[in-house]
Amino acid sequence: MMHRNLWLALSLSLAACNYNETLLHSYKSLPSEGWYRRDTICFDLPKAEEDINGTLIIGLRTTSHIGIKEVVLAVEQCNEAGKVSRCDTIHYPLTDAEGKGLGEGVNILQYETKPLSFRLQKSKQGHVRIHHLMTQETLTGITEIGIKIKK
Repeated sequence: MMHRNLWLALSLSLAACNYNETLLHSYKSLPSEGWYRRDTICFDLPKAEEDINGTLIIGLRTTSHIGIKEVVLAVEQCNEAGKVSRCDTIHYPLTDAEGKGLGEGVNILQYETKPLSFRLQKSKQGHVRIHHLMTQETLTGITEIGIKIKK
């Protein structure tokens, strides 16, 4: 019994540690008529309580019939004044060679990019801006875009 209680306490403390590693996890809905190339999705970050040297993951939620094989995104990390401190271009596959969605889900598919490096100084606020770099003027089928910042 004592071993079982110790195991439970250890499991709960590890779960709490993992939960505390996520600093921000937020999604924004995109217009139903589509995501225009000139539209930038902005995430305002809260003031950092400590120096953060972590990771940034971009999440996409799409319909199951998005109609494109990959999406290309520009992800800008900005300081308080809006000056870009880091810009990444992400080529993210949405389907396999046969056109089957690679995301998780049934009617809405969830995708997450590989982690990007993320830094924010203590007592500073920041912003993450995302826009697509596709040749189409309007992307349809992407319903939401989000970010997850981890320590």
